[in-house]
Amino acid sequence: SIVDLSNIVALDTVDEKDTQLRRLLTPSTALDTAPVVPVTVWNTRDIRDEAATISSRIKAILDKGDCLASDIAVISRCLNFGSYKPTGAIETELLRKGIPFVVRGGHSALKSKRMQLFMALVRIIANPDDDIAAEYCLDELVQNIGPVNSKKIRGLGKDKVRQLSLFEQMTHASTNTSLLTKSARTGLQAFLGDVEKWQQLMGDKTLEWIIKDIFAQYILKVEEGDEDKDKDVGTSAKKGDIEDPLLDMVLAILDSLYQTPELLSATASAEAGNDSPCTMELLQAYSSHLCLLSTAAEDKGKLKTAKDQKPAKYEGAVVITTVHQAKGLEWQHVFLNHFIENMFPMGYRGVSKADKLRAITDPVVGIQIARASAHHYREESRLGYVAITRAK
Repeated sequence: SIVDLSNIVALDTVDEKDTQLRRLLTPSTALDTAPVVPVTVWNTRDIRDEAATISSRIKAILDKGDCLASDIAVISRCLNFGSYKPTGAIETELLRKGIPFVVRGGHSALKSKRMQLFMALVRIIANPDDDIAAEYCLDELVQNIGPVNSKKIRGLGKDKVRQLSLFEQMTHASTNTSLLTKSARTGLQAFLGDVEKWQQLMGDKTLEWIIKDIFAQYILKVEEGDEDKDKDVGTSAKKGDIEDPLLDMVLAILDSLYQTPELLSATASAEAGNDSPCTMELLQAYSSHLCLLSTAAEDKGKLKTAKDQKPAKYEGAVVITTVHQAKGLEWQHVFLNHFIENMFPMGYRGVSKADKLRAITDPVVGIQIARASAHHYREESRLGYVAITRAK
């Protein structure tokens, strides 16, 4: 039962062999009079297998019609380990299956810096007059363009009869030898050339091919949180089977677009398909779909779809959240992901190298470290109890 499992996890750890996860594998006996709520412990091969298992189970529950999507939660110890997002693979699988979700207590992978850069590139290919996307690309993706050159480019749009779009200003600046240095013009010309190339490939290449090419040339080389303005992002990489969780996610979004005809215009819907050449209408629909999902992933739990704000296939949205955010809340179905050592329970990281060395010669320091570690794992046990008891 849930109570049995929660109590097993919340027990104090006696020694190194008596870990929380080991106790989960130990059969427990409930009293005959105790209400038993089904609890399943899955063993999966890796992160993708875990995500596929959880999302498939969620889809089966929703298709059965026993509850709304908002009655289901995926709870993680935390949503961000540096740039790594433990629920990123689950978000991808939910997107692929067309299941709406909302992230609370952290940022969705849809809000990551790399995803925002990818979205900006797609938007500027679909609509060069999108100044917001152009500004983001100019500041983050164009090589050898610093704040000074960026200001010069933006200044070209002033004092004209017609206000130029930022993309037009970038085009004029790329050949203006008196305005920019040679290296700045070269970086700008390379970026503008790539945008023009992708636009010309409409009707020839599939949208999936174009997406992979965008990743190979720009997104793969951008590190999350990287502030280095001289990074090499314009060099083409080999397009094959690119291994990148974010690429999996954007391709899953493409699959979900194909599965939602109401998001496409009549022309784009007739031409949509993995093997069909990309059209500008399809790219614009994909760009809009990206923006919609990115916005909805961190709203208050309500997801609306297409143009006329028609309701989604599944009512409500699956909640992806942290244990701390879930305190005091309950759902009909709860999934705990990444329940593995050093992730949940999170490993104790409070000991510095200096303290470890001091503990060798100073027993008092060793005792203090042991007490702090024990306190940490007691807190992790309590969090485990909270997570498991969030199911009604």
